[in-house]
Parts: sequence; C-alpha cells; structure tokens
Amino acid sequence: MFCSNCGKQLEEGSKFCNGCGSQVSSNDQTVSDSKRKIIFDGKIHKCPNCGSRLDAFEHKCKDCGYELRGSNVANVVKEFADKIEKTKSVSKKNELISNFYIPNTKEDIYEFFILATSNLSTDVVCYESWKAKLEQTYHKARLSFGNTPEFNYIEKLYNKTMKQYNKKTFNRILKKGWKFILGFFLATLGLVLMVWGNFKGSESGDPDSPFHMLSVMAFFPFLFGIGMFFWGAEKKSSSKIKVEEDNEDEEDM
Repeated sequence: MFCSNCGKQLEEGSKFCNGCGSQVSSNDQTVSDSKRKIIFDGKIHKCPNCGSRLDAFEHKCKDCGYELRGSNVANVVKEFADKIEKTKSVSKKNELISNFYIPNTKEDIYEFFILATSNLSTDVVCYESWKAKLEQTYHKARLSFGNTPEFNYIEKLYNKTMKQYNKKTFNRILKKGWKFILGFFLATLGLVLMVWGNFKGSESGDPDSPFHMLSVMAFFPFLFGIGMFFWGAEKKSSSKIKVEEDNEDEEDM
C-alpha cells in the first residue's frame, strides 16, 4: 500500500503514514496504484489521423504530420499571427509566410484562411506571399471540408477576395508602371513613323517630301519615350534598393 498524500509505501496494517502522518484509508491501495500507473507508465495517446502512438506533450504526429488541437496545444495560427506582427523586416515576413505549414484541423484551416484574406487586403508589401498561401489554404480547405456550408462560405469569400486582389493589382500596375507604358507607346509610335516616313519619302523621290519632315518630327516622341521609359526604370530600382537597405538596417538592429 502507498500513502495517498505523499506516496510513500505503507507498512502492512498501518493506520497512519510514517512519512507525513496522514491517516490511512481503505482505498489507499487502489488510489496509490492508479497514481503510480499514471506517473510511471504514462497514458497512451494515438494519432486520430493514422493511429500511430504519440509521446506525451507531442503536438504533431511524427509519422503523418497531423497537428493535434486541444486545451494544452498552442494555437499555431495565433502564434504565427503574433510572430508576423512583431517582424519588421519585409524579407523575413515573406520568408515566414512562405514557409508556414498550413494546419490540418478544420478549425485552424478556417482561422488561417481568415488571417490570409485580411492580410492580402491590408499588407501592401507581402501581398504576393499572402496570395500564394491563400490559394494553398483554399485547396486544402476543399479537401478537408468537402461540400459543406462551411466550405461554401470559404469559397465565396475566396472569390470575393481574389476579385479585389486582381482589381488592386491592376491599379497598382497603372500607378507604378504608367511611365513604362507611356514611354513604350511613344517610343514605338515614333519609331514606326520614322521608318514609314523614310520609306514613303524615298518612294516618292522628292527630297522635299513632307514624309521626310514627318520622319524627322517622329524622332522627338521616340526620344521622349525612351527617356520616360528609363526614368521609370531608374525610379523603380532606387525604390527597390531603399527597401533592401531598410531590411538590412532592421536585421542589424
């Protein structure tokens, strides 16, 4: 027999524990054996996905990768969101988002899907990483949820979010790339007019043909377009270098 208070072994027929002085009850034998079994043998846990035996305090099955969820298991989505919020470096944030393993449980998949949709709309520097991760989560939700009301809601939210993303992407291209587009258009137009004017002027055989004048005038929009194209490229490169320098400064800090 063992003492139910301190666990010390009792002498046969003892009414009090000689270790702590607690009174010995009739059910000490059963209680002590039960406690000793839990302490020394441990409880056997099995993975609900593949049935493999799990060690104590294990949060993920080592055989199939299934993530366990419960009161003692940390919320991986919340931990990830907190880590992203604390990370200031753009490159590190992109790395964290790209390397994040999408959870297996429906609850966590749903939570991460909501997190990805909200960040895709608000995070202007990591939107490409969020878009890729949102698409992966959507396909995993299709397999996990099946044809259920929960997935129908996810699908509607996904389609709405992607429409907003495509619209913002188009506006972003126009805002940042209008110099490229306008420069390319003017350079192309000027080049076409120069070639066409020279061809028509040579075909007419008249050195004073207006086509020759048109060819000369077309040189100016061609030159202006080339300058605008390289101006936009230089500005974009400067912005990219500035972002990289900011990331290096944050890493040094």
